[in-house]
Amino acid sequence: MTKMYIYELPYDINKELCRLLDIEDYWKELAGNQMKYSPFDVNDIEQAARRQNTTPTEQLFTRWGQQNHTVQELFILLYKMRYVPALQCLVPLVSEDFHKLLKKIRSSGSIREKSTGAAQDKSNKKSTQKTDGSFSSIPLPVMLIEKGVQQPTTSRIQTSPNYESSTDISKSSSTASKGTNNDDDEIMKNVSAIPKMSYEDLKEATNGWSEDNLLGRGGFGQVFKGEWKHLPVAVKRLQRDDDGRNKELIREMCLNQYRHDNILPLYGYCLGGPEACLVYQLMAGGSLEQRLRGKTHHPPLTWSQRYSIAHGVARGLQFLHTMAGTPLIHGDIKPANILLDQCLMPKIGDFGLARKGPYGEDRTHLKVSRVYGTRPYLPDEYLRSHCLSPAVDVYSYGVVMVEMATALPAIDRQRKVQLLSAHMHVLHKIGTDPATLEDPVIRNTPLSDPRMCREFFAIGLHCTMYERRERPTMLQVYKQLDAMQIPANNFI
Repeated sequence: MTKMYIYELPYDINKELCRLLDIEDYWKELAGNQMKYSPFDVNDIEQAARRQNTTPTEQLFTRWGQQNHTVQELFILLYKMRYVPALQCLVPLVSEDFHKLLKKIRSSGSIREKSTGAAQDKSNKKSTQKTDGSFSSIPLPVMLIEKGVQQPTTSRIQTSPNYESSTDISKSSSTASKGTNNDDDEIMKNVSAIPKMSYEDLKEATNGWSEDNLLGRGGFGQVFKGEWKHLPVAVKRLQRDDDGRNKELIREMCLNQYRHDNILPLYGYCLGGPEACLVYQLMAGGSLEQRLRGKTHHPPLTWSQRYSIAHGVARGLQFLHTMAGTPLIHGDIKPANILLDQCLMPKIGDFGLARKGPYGEDRTHLKVSRVYGTRPYLPDEYLRSHCLSPAVDVYSYGVVMVEMATALPAIDRQRKVQLLSAHMHVLHKIGTDPATLEDPVIRNTPLSDPRMCREFFAIGLHCTMYERRERPTMLQVYKQLDAMQIPANNFI
């Protein structure tokens, strides 16, 4: 029997599974104990289901399905729960080997066969939310959400903000205008859905903004690590420039409505102190930039890990570019803005420069008055003609792909062709084998894989074509990566 993904579940079976798992909130046990979602995420799934008038299990399956999990994996998790009615739903979709597990449960006598009638009545009653702080296993942001208004959907694992610097191509500063009130209105419209935190708490969490806790400096301010309510956090303290602060806040807070496993979500915010702050969960894996430059104690990235990172970033970008309505363009894709969790799942961070893209099938690009971003990652049509389109992110992604393959810097003043985007096209033109450029830390080691290096380089070349119409879409890149054969000898 061929592998079936969760998003391919037949409608009737999916509907019955949702009914069974919604009973007595069995879905929470599945999500928390088996799928390893955090209490924050479980709460968020429930909130999203209420807003969208769907069941929590539907939300859970949608989110888990985005990870390309299979029906067979779900069967195993339900087997661990000993939930026979749900297992029976999946019997027609799995092989005989899985049927043996169901028989094993029945023969052992340890069957979870609840009275669905009584349980259904119970599940239909609204649960009383605790607001006295007595559920100590749930982080405070979750308690704040449960006390207040609903929170937009969040991704499974949350991460920290960008730890590296970001360059504003346009150095000219705009003057304050009548748009300030509109900025404030837009902020207030979006902050109601995000946990608010105390400035004094954040100051204490970072030991008074100690230099020892400084993770890095970005285009809008500094990033500090800290511990807030026993929760490791990264706090971005924004500069006091009101215009820049408002734009950063608006973009980050508006982004909260676009949630995805490979997109960095906000954890909380603070407007009550001398500087505005944005708060994220601390990231264990650092940034891709740090990993490629050997700035951490971690071992070199294997090719399978590099592939997983490339695949995840492509997945996040194609989501932004193809979402319903107007696509969102990140505008500053680079290794420093790709954050990694402890399992090296990538998250696209730092959306301070994100903008809405062209709307409608007949619109290919927008003309913008100012260019922001990091020069070595931006295409000519954006730098010179101010043409903004999803192809800008595609170009940036192509540069990142070559960096991941070769560890060459995006710009090198000592190189004859300083920009990596141009340098790789020159190398391709003269017939250089990309495998000879493989990251030196893994070249000529058991981790080396010349084939993967060539494939990454080829995708990078395609994405950085001079004419934007010749570049692939991120959906095409994602599908190409999906079809790629991954090395099995260096999974870690």
